[in-house]
Amino acid sequence: MVESRNYEFACHFTTQLDEAKVPALWSEVEQIIAKHGGVVTFAQQPQPKRLSYPIKHQSQSFFAWTQFTSDKDELLAELTEWARTRPEVLRYVTLKLEAESDRRAAKQQAHLERKAAQQAREGAAVKKSVTEKPAEDKGKLEKQLEDVLGTI
Repeated sequence: MVESRNYEFACHFTTQLDEAKVPALWSEVEQIIAKHGGVVTFAQQPQPKRLSYPIKHQSQSFFAWTQFTSDKDELLAELTEWARTRPEVLRYVTLKLEAESDRRAAKQQAHLERKAAQQAREGAAVKKSVTEKPAEDKGKLEKQLEDVLGTI
């Protein structure tokens, strides 16, 4: 059995559409996900957005996204085909999201690597600062130690 994976699908719709038709287009995406047994975990309905740069000569769009889980690759192919054939879609993307446990493990590994690197740097600094004293300095220290102990 194939393990369910997390995905995110997002797209920009043209603003040349009648605003009432945009939710109907987005419901097609949700129907495709449901048809293939996908489960929507988060979703944002289409909302008007000002674009940072023009896409197909448009400076505004209706933006929508959804996160879902699925174990079928056919779902991704159908979503891509749907978005590619719709002239109302300015741009789209489908992302495979990491599982929460994978993300946590990667974060912990990065932390351990940073910590090891920091300890290595600190160890090198300590080695540089600690130098062997000449024998005459040891003699002075022993004499001072004897004087302090003798006064006690």
